[in-house]
Amino acid sequence: MSIAHNPVQHDRTKHIEIDRHFIKDNLDRGFVITTHVPTELQIADTFTKGLPQGRFQDLVGKLGMIDIHLPT
Repeated sequence: MSIAHNPVQHDRTKHIEIDRHFIKDNLDRGFVITTHVPTELQIADTFTKGLPQGRFQDLVGKLGMIDIHLPT
């Protein structure tokens, strides 16, 4: 929202528009194919949502992350 309403930030966000055109062009040419990824396979949910502990631990394991604060 702040990007859309603050023209001062335009120079710092110009790459977003360029990236969007780059991706669209490659989709149109068939170089990139997007597919649906079911919720249960969305590993990025670890970073974007509050998850139940079991689901969080499952996704963290898939990413190969470890808790550096656990006692050894």
